[in-house]
Amino acid sequence: MGAGEIILVLGVALLLFGAERLPAMARSLGKALEEFRRAARDLTHDLMDNQHPPSVSETPPPLPPPSKLPSDERKG
Repeated sequence: MGAGEIILVLGVALLLFGAERLPAMARSLGKALEEFRRAARDLTHDLMDNQHPPSVSETPPPLPPPSKLPSDERKG
């Protein structure tokens, strides 16, 4: 929206609701948006906390057995 469109919308709102009710409506809208953001943030945190982390074993997997080749052939 451009500046002209915003001014037009504000002018129509002023004509429809009057100068006395417009600030109260703006406060109510701000509180509603803040409550929505808070609920969305809480929901996101709850979903992240309830995800199961990938299972991590406490011991590393065993190493493969060493090669049976003589030491001079391994250097090759």
